[in-house]
Amino acid sequence: MNVKRCSMDNTAHKISDDTDRNHNDDNVKLNWKRIALIGFIPLLLIFIGFFVVVNYIGGDDYSAAVDWFDENLGMWGIFLYVYVVDTLILPLSPDFVFPIAASMNPFIVVPVIGTASALGGVTSYAIGLLLHKIPLVKKYTDRAAVKWGAYIRKYGIAFVLLAGILPLPFSTICVLAGALKMDARRVLPATCIRYIRAALYFALFRAGLLII
Repeated sequence: MNVKRCSMDNTAHKISDDTDRNHNDDNVKLNWKRIALIGFIPLLLIFIGFFVVVNYIGGDDYSAAVDWFDENLGMWGIFLYVYVVDTLILPLSPDFVFPIAASMNPFIVVPVIGTASALGGVTSYAIGLLLHKIPLVKKYTDRAAVKWGAYIRKYGIAFVLLAGILPLPFSTICVLAGALKMDARRVLPATCIRYIRAALYFALFRAGLLII
């Protein structure tokens, strides 16, 4: 009887916890101020820094720097940087490539950035899905779930798409999507939105370069 009662109590507690979590998820709303602080402000700082540096060193020196990067690192350098940043949880942004990429051929560099970023999201999802029980990964996903879990549970794939287009922590949200076992048939195609993001951000920095 005691075992049965204990089992019933545990079930009741689980149902109560699930009900409370679902209730809290229903009350979640996108905090655009938080999104701006996390994403748009750093992007604005990168753009301002780009503007200041190009004006300071001059167009010729900027072109020389881009030529050096292209000759020594090339598209593989851009690809590897974006892939690593969008796969691992690092204090870096894939947007740092756009000041360099802004003067390159858009029909080459945009697909490179988009592919690297999308593959980074796919890899992050796989890490969350397959490795979430490893203590180091679990510690991270548990921390990420506190910040973003309710949004993913409420908005589902729409939030992954939002993270893919806005300057939100894309790799973090993809890892969490994997840990929460979101359907891969929906998550993996959603990462392709990074191609659109790459094109939009490239256009923004290219426009800034033309203004300068």
